[in-house]
Amino acid sequence: MEFFDVGAIVWILRKCPWWVPDFTVADYLPQLRELNSRMRRGEPFVAHSTRHLIIASTR
Repeated sequence: MEFFDVGAIVWILRKCPWWVPDFTVADYLPQLRELNSRMRRGEPFVAHSTRHLIIASTR
């Protein structure tokens, strides 16, 4: 995923709380400000994730 603004990152972290448990803007404000500075210089934030499909049966 590519993010081009900090607001989008805050939104996704609030919608997917398992990515950063107990995320709050106040707790991560210094990091978000730094990230915002980078993004304003034209550097998107790129996030990579891995997903697994587990199929379970009761045989």
